[in-house]
Amino acid sequence: MTRAERIGTAGVFGTWGAFIAWFGMSAAPHQLAKDFSWPWRAARFLLDGHDPYVAMQATGPYPFNVGLFYPLPAGILAIPLAPLQPATAGALFVGISAALLAWAISGDAPHRLWMFASAPFAMAALLGQWSPILTAAALMPALQFAMAAKPNIGLVAWLYRPSWKGAAAAVALGIVALAFVPRWPLEWLEALRAAPRYRGPAFSVLGAFTLLAVLRWRRREGRLMLGMALVPQLALFYDQLPLWLVPGTWRRSAVLTVLSWVAWFLWYPSRALESSVAAATPWILLLVYAPALVMLLALPRVPDKDQRSTTRTGLGPVGHTWKGGGAETGQT
Repeated sequence: MTRAERIGTAGVFGTWGAFIAWFGMSAAPHQLAKDFSWPWRAARFLLDGHDPYVAMQATGPYPFNVGLFYPLPAGILAIPLAPLQPATAGALFVGISAALLAWAISGDAPHRLWMFASAPFAMAALLGQWSPILTAAALMPALQFAMAAKPNIGLVAWLYRPSWKGAAAAVALGIVALAFVPRWPLEWLEALRAAPRYRGPAFSVLGAFTLLAVLRWRRREGRLMLGMALVPQLALFYDQLPLWLVPGTWRRSAVLTVLSWVAWFLWYPSRALESSVAAATPWILLLVYAPALVMLLALPRVPDKDQRSTTRTGLGPVGHTWKGGGAETGQT
């Protein structure tokens, strides 16, 4: 795509993501900005001079049912959106994230645009989740500072395209957060003790097959999928969005997208149950992880020259810099 076409693509899909978020959030104003309510509220407490880990406690139904489980950098990044109404803030967050993701993938891998039609993207946009911008960070190291907001999926993004500058930026953001709340790392770890315990798919009998991704560990897609197999995650579709970096053709991307909706519709009748996450897990494993693994194992064991070069430098394709080299290049 030309630069103009990429800008247009980013605008279209950014608007698409923002619309999904605004529609879902404005239709249920009592849920504020849904999952983005936690960073948004944390940012507002920071601006008022309060410690979000102390101020945000469980006081009612969602999204007031638990305290702050995010690292404080998530609240720092939400500060520019804090003065806005929750639905507007959530829509802008998702819209910007989606636009950056579309820009990143539209350069040399436009087949990945299918991810914007997938169930994981729809769920991420509807709930105001971090997976779109973290998937963009996997392709654009300049965005890897956002890893500090959600380190589990952020680590997966970093494994796809390791960048020491990106890692340093994430650490720097954590240090900046110390100026707001000096004890935030300890308070965050303490808050996590009360958080629900989630595991990576590989730590279950049904999901142990995901460890076969190690057979392609030399490829960035293999490292990404191995990371996804191991990191704790919520099996509610949105955390699985990075898996759309595995398919290497339009057809494979489309197949994975269609299968994700089959999984979603099979899970949907269980959405209101307390065990809704447990009900979604087998469908996500069988209809998202398993096909993605098959697509991964169909790739050559050894990556091409461009992929090896970008893995070593963390900058993008050979001859590119952070400024213009975010999008994936080379064969996948």
